[in-house]
Amino acid sequence: MQHLVQKYHKGNFEVIELKNDIVSAKVAVNIGNTLISLKAKNDEKLYFPFSLEEYKDNSKLAGNPFMHPWANRLEEEYIHFENKKHEFPKEQIHLLYRDGNNLPLHGLLLKSDQWKTIELHEDENSCYHIAELIFDDAAFLSIFPFKHTIQIKHELRDNELKIETTILNEDEQEMPVSFGFHPYFLRNELNVKLTIPSKNTIEVDDVMIPTGKVFPKENNWNFKDDKVNLENVAFDDGFQDLRRNEKNEAVFAFDNINVVFDEHYPFAQIYAPANPDKPYVCIEPMTALTNALNTNSCKKIKRGERFTASFTIVLNT
Repeated sequence: MQHLVQKYHKGNFEVIELKNDIVSAKVAVNIGNTLISLKAKNDEKLYFPFSLEEYKDNSKLAGNPFMHPWANRLEEEYIHFENKKHEFPKEQIHLLYRDGNNLPLHGLLLKSDQWKTIELHEDENSCYHIAELIFDDAAFLSIFPFKHTIQIKHELRDNELKIETTILNEDEQEMPVSFGFHPYFLRNELNVKLTIPSKNTIEVDDVMIPTGKVFPKENNWNFKDDKVNLENVAFDDGFQDLRRNEKNEAVFAFDNINVVFDEHYPFAQIYAPANPDKPYVCIEPMTALTNALNTNSCKKIKRGERFTASFTIVLNT
């Protein structure tokens, strides 16, 4: 099957399209390198109800935002490293995206225009796009003081879109890794099943910061073989101790979509609101626990070291 990759501009925005006879995917490079469309036989799977101009200028999230250098929220306007509290400078806190409790949410790069295309490839077996962001902006470094380079590869192969993220630490000190993604999958029906392959859910406090405790997910929800019906259930919850197959993959499933985490994504946040104005389910791969930058529970990489994590969206057509 021939796979094709195309780069074009829509207004001021660079768009990459990956496609074959089954699937097409579009990435808005200079709006956070965000996956904005994923179609199987012209059936859209992602929630993205905006024009590119609207999305760039509003405070909404859609598509598949990249959460870095932290996924989900922090407990306050600081992080810890080298046993010290690093408070965010007041003159830069306007860079923060915030949750309903005014806590810093989802990192600094949600709609960044600093991504650059560095490679395109196509052949009969696959096609891919690689974009790069060099994290050396003084304002960003005042909040997350680690120079590094990020590459994200979107690769389409038949009915699978693999999203691979690589971090290269270019700082003098060890760098904590705490990124994730927030894909918004369209939900077309209330009565749909969601598979969450985990043993435990993560207890949080009243502002959704983990307490350090976990408990079996069956304590809260009516799961059967890791499946739950979403008709009368809402989620905004974290999960860990993921069940993995012989390939060391954790396979989440929703409405003919599988979301496959590799071994470097040990945590998931599931967001499935019970609100007809929010017609989506989010299955979020996370390299670290929410607020991990403040609990010394992140993986750390040394100067010159790389860390790579990937997840794959499989469209069962």
